Formats: sequence, C-alpha cells, structure tokens
Amino acid sequence: MLRPTLNELLSGMQRTIMEALMPELTSPYAQGQAMSAIGMLAHAAAVLESAPAYDAAEIKDLRATFAALKRLGDKHISKKSGLRGALARATRAGVKTSPDRRAMEESMSVFAAAVALGNVDDSVARHVRGYIRRNLERSRNLLGASLPTG
Repeated sequence: MLRPTLNELLSGMQRTIMEALMPELTSPYAQGQAMSAIGMLAHAAAVLESAPAYDAAEIKDLRATFAALKRLGDKHISKKSGLRGALARATRAGVKTSPDRRAMEESMSVFAAAVALGNVDDSVARHVRGYIRRNLERSRNLLGASLPTG
C-alpha cells in the first residue's frame, strides 16, 4: 500500500487545521469556517471508506437490472429505439473481469431517457425506475446527510 493513503492525508489535514491554524485564528467566523472544513474532511474520509462497498453494490444492481431487461426480450425493447444496442453494450461491459461501470451507467442513462420520454413500455419502465430508486438510496446512504431525503 502506498503511503500516505488518501484517508491518512485527510486526517493529516484535519490535524493541521486543528493544531496549527485554529490557534492562529482570532475571528469567530474564521474559527467556524475552520471547523466546517474539519467536518467536511471527516465526512470525505467516511465516504471514501464506504465507496468500495457502494461500487460493488452498484455493479451488482446494474448487472441484475440489465439481465432482467434482457429477459423481457425483443417484444418489449424495439430495435429502432437504440435500446437493444444499449442493452448489448451494458451486457458486454458487465461480464468483463473488471466490469466497465461507466459503460453500464451510460447504457442505463439511455434507458432512463427513454423512460422519461415515454418511449418504453411499462415492463421496461418498471425495471429502470426500480434501479433508479435503489441507486438513489445507495447514494443517500453513501453521502449521508449531504443529500436531500424528500
């Protein structure tokens, strides 16, 4: 492992603010800003720790969603919509040894746009909306209070 790690760098920045900068700050406003920076660094460190689990869950859900869409078959996904191509790209990206999450997300954005425009049937829309709900919940869990809940 390379040293210092990103978490060690963030912790070091927190200590520097607390031990070196705070004693020099005389303004309550500046002290408050320094404390906010310390809090943001702590939050960033916590998010970094959770990121690998988030990534794994995201890839697993994308794979499962695209597999479910593929099972719907050609009857539900028309060739001219471009969704078959997006589904094929997502499927290829998901079976790689190191899944290409970016390609999978790009394909999901094609499906999400089709849902938003009303260009898919209810079966496809249900799967895409389900993924989006789960994605938002994972993001909310990862980022904590920094995302709105309602």
